[in-house]
Amino acid sequence: MKKFFEKYLISQMIKSKKFWYAISSVVVPAIVTYLGVDEETAKNLYYAILTLIVGQGIADVARK
Repeated sequence: MKKFFEKYLISQMIKSKKFWYAISSVVVPAIVTYLGVDEETAKNLYYAILTLIVGQGIADVARK
């Protein structure tokens, strides 16, 4: 039964746009640092990703 719930939750997370936006909010700053992008551009990218997460959350709430 526990395996079923773990598999179900993981499959639901993988299908979630908010999950992938959250993953990218961790990965993008690391890539930006590695590539040496200026701080202002990195901050704008990060805020754009956060805006996507909030927007998707609002869309999910409105859908339910």
